[in-house]
Amino acid sequence: MAGFSPTIGKIAGIDIELHWSFLLLLIFVLLISTYIFALFVILFICVLLHELSHSLTSQRYRIKVKKIVLLPIGGISVMDLDTVKPRQEFYIALAGPLASIALGLIFWAMVPFSPAGIIRQTITFTFEINLLLGIFNLLPGFPLDGGRVFRAYLERSRSYLKSTQITVKASNIVLALFVIGTIIFAIYVKGYSIAEREFIVFYDVFIVMFLYSGSQAELQAAYMKEYASDLYVKDAVSRNFILVNRRESLYKVYEKILKKHTSIVLFRDGSAIKLARIPIQKQHIDYTIMERPISNLGTVVPTIDYSKGLYKALSDMQSNNSALLVVTKGNRIVGIVSEQHAESVIALHVSGKMHRKEKAAKTASATAKGPGSS
Repeated sequence: MAGFSPTIGKIAGIDIELHWSFLLLLIFVLLISTYIFALFVILFICVLLHELSHSLTSQRYRIKVKKIVLLPIGGISVMDLDTVKPRQEFYIALAGPLASIALGLIFWAMVPFSPAGIIRQTITFTFEINLLLGIFNLLPGFPLDGGRVFRAYLERSRSYLKSTQITVKASNIVLALFVIGTIIFAIYVKGYSIAEREFIVFYDVFIVMFLYSGSQAELQAAYMKEYASDLYVKDAVSRNFILVNRRESLYKVYEKILKKHTSIVLFRDGSAIKLARIPIQKQHIDYTIMERPISNLGTVVPTIDYSKGLYKALSDMQSNNSALLVVTKGNRIVGIVSEQHAESVIALHVSGKMHRKEKAAKTASATAKGPGSS
């Protein structure tokens, strides 16, 4: 269920997915209160408009947007940012918060003209949530939009890695201030019950953990991008697979699996390449299943050209929620690359490069001191 995110629509050619956790939250809230459910739907629309601003700005720069995933804590625009320029990232990241603030100001202007009661209360909520969404996302920390804006600004005179390192330090300062603010609230602010205080503190701790893990993930990705720029898909390609005809029966495929000693079975289905989902027989063999063509048991696997960077392959697997990519050269399948193997190759490569860099720095330092230095 972890990867279950149903597609609820498409806007400007972009799939809109609702993460299973958000779906469960909406169902839970609906059982409690229809009005609170309506507020969550409004929040859902506000987050969607925020993410659409990112996505539409990306499309303006001809950057492919794969999908938008809506979560209880916000949204994610899944796009190909491997070749994005700092100036483009600056405007793409800034588009979301500015759209939220603009939407908030529109509803703020509507408040005095709205009838008193639940309508004004709802419009006020929409104004406040959009303003909060915009301002919070402008904070200079990862994985917030403000962190990407800040890094893109720093990249005008610094490398991608150095800019990321500085932004991560800024993220830590934001987190420290957030923790201090939570402590001050818990001790000094009056007018809240113990249960309300506990909920707010718990939610703040959750946000801190989310932001910290996000900033560390950005730093790790920056190191990988910096030190694995000379690694390509062809450096991690594996030929541990078999390619079968889509019309072959499962029985014949089992024979080939036993002969080739691999469990990865691929077949072409039109323009798509699919991975066969081989059922494991436990006690009784169902011969009706064994005679079925393998095309009935496949799921589409993303592809990547063998000349692309290995870091891009890993990024594609994560954005597509796939542990495997089919490696192609033209129209020919030349191998596969798995997420686990790609991570291992990159980690070893990065570790080796950093070790050689540290060793070179120590040697340079020792040479600079000279033989007579103490």
